[in-house]
Amino acid sequence: MLKPLTSNEFKLEELNRHKFEKLSFDKAILVTGATENHAYHLPMGTDTYVAYAVVQKVARMTPGTLLLPPIPFGVSDQLMPYPFTITLTPETLSAVIFEVMESCILQGITRFLIINGHGGNNSAIDVAMRKLRRLYPTAKVAVNLAWWISGPKLAPEGTFGPDFGIGHAGEAETSAALYVVPHLVDMSVARGEWPSSPREVRVSTTIPETSRTGATGDPSKATAEKGRALITALADYLARFLKEMDKAGWNFAGAKWEDLAL
Repeated sequence: MLKPLTSNEFKLEELNRHKFEKLSFDKAILVTGATENHAYHLPMGTDTYVAYAVVQKVARMTPGTLLLPPIPFGVSDQLMPYPFTITLTPETLSAVIFEVMESCILQGITRFLIINGHGGNNSAIDVAMRKLRRLYPTAKVAVNLAWWISGPKLAPEGTFGPDFGIGHAGEAETSAALYVVPHLVDMSVARGEWPSSPREVRVSTTIPETSRTGATGDPSKATAEKGRALITALADYLARFLKEMDKAGWNFAGAKWEDLAL
């Protein structure tokens, strides 16, 4: 029987072949991150740091989980030209995601959970998942597209206000960074704003067009405790999801979602 690992024996980049062959993995987690401007106060790698912190907790709680190295670049063209942003095209990111999962499939791992750290990556993830299922019909893929939305909503009631602290470098993201990488956060220069937008129309804009600071939301309300609450709540949820998937043989229709409040 697969047992939860208590150390970092689930991190692929830290395993040698001798150690890897003594362990047993039946699924993999992949983080799609970003390296981009996060206003004046958060590190460029916030999206990757936080998503990777979540999945490390998940892997520790979930038997048989191989944690793949995070992809640190994403589709971040909407942050240009705010310094310092690295961006890929959706086609490039989609190809990387697909080829990473294909490599795993060819070596026996066919079950995947993708944790996305950046909203600009969504279309690339969708294309990669569709291609994977078309070429490898027995593969199973699930994804959480937005930790910065799911985490605050799953956190204990009252952790955040009615808007759940959602925004770019806003309350939720800043709270998560204060918990995960406090030494990289400079709250003395944290500034935010709430750009207005139509309710029922999606407008194609860039962050520089809508935000002078590069932030949306109010980072001044952020605390490390709020970050701990949202990351812990999301990690617990995802661990329960994977355990239920394992129990159901990754038959999505056969899972008992209601019983687990998933």
